[in-house]
Amino acid sequence: MIGIHPIHRKMALITWMSMNQDGKIKLDEVAIQMLKPLLKQNLMMIQRLDELKSLSYIAYMAKENEWHHDICARIEALEKDLFEV
Repeated sequence: MIGIHPIHRKMALITWMSMNQDGKIKLDEVAIQMLKPLLKQNLMMIQRLDELKSLSYIAYMAKENEWHHDICARIEALEKDLFEV
């Protein structure tokens, strides 16, 4: 089963509520204000994952096994928390 993060589910709901009968998205000011914090949370989540993945590569290349395993554990924990099933 594919999981969807609650942030993405909320963004999808706001988008769906902003669609007209022709399927075009018409964002009013309320929808925009609702989306802004979700977009920011999404950005922070992606930045953190990318940061950890870059560090993981550095640790791997430096043959720092303990550090690498610690970073990988953090990535796995973050990815586990990202999705609801």
